Amino acid sequence: MSQRPKTCVFITGTNAVGKSALAWAIIDRYGGVDRITNDVTYCVEGSICLAGSYGVHRYGGVDRITNDKGSSCTSKLAEVVEEGLRHADVMICEGSFMNTFGLNLTNAIFKADRHLIVSLYTDATTIYERICGRSNGKYGTGKRNWPAIIRKQRQAMVAAQKWQSIGVKVLQIDTAKMSIEEELQNVLTAIEQLCGEPTTIR
Repeated sequence: MSQRPKTCVFITGTNAVGKSALAWAIIDRYGGVDRITNDVTYCVEGSICLAGSYGVHRYGGVDRITNDKGSSCTSKLAEVVEEGLRHADVMICEGSFMNTFGLNLTNAIFKADRHLIVSLYTDATTIYERICGRSNGKYGTGKRNWPAIIRKQRQAMVAAQKWQSIGVKVLQIDTAKMSIEEELQNVLTAIEQLCGEPTTIR
């Protein structure tokens, strides 16, 4: 019996663009968090998992993965993706460290047979309103570094172009113009199209 093809999905974008909201929508859609082992969060239902710890903190994902020295980085991501795909068909990776195109990320995404970049973006006004609406956003340190936020968005878009140039499918979503349920459905449909058949996470 042949093994089902494995899929790795990167969710990218700048601060307050909705990366964590989409990750949590996926988790909620598949029954919530079942368990967290070896930096992988597994959902209760479906053959789907996410890189990083969700549930301990509201914000999880790749940014919560640390190296042996305790520093947040993507150097362990390929190892985490490989671990998750041993037990699940689809691995989701999201976080602010996903906004680049480099060896750590290519090593991770190509652990899977199929690949998808979900590039989230929105306008500056929406980002501003979302950040100011957070409990630590309006007056919190480091949360209103607008040049850095715009730079991250630019990096994410440039990275998406690079992924596309090497044949990775890119799905771009303006999160100000689409509900979270619509975003979720678009992502699941894109995964299904990659596989060319109904997926086990549908």
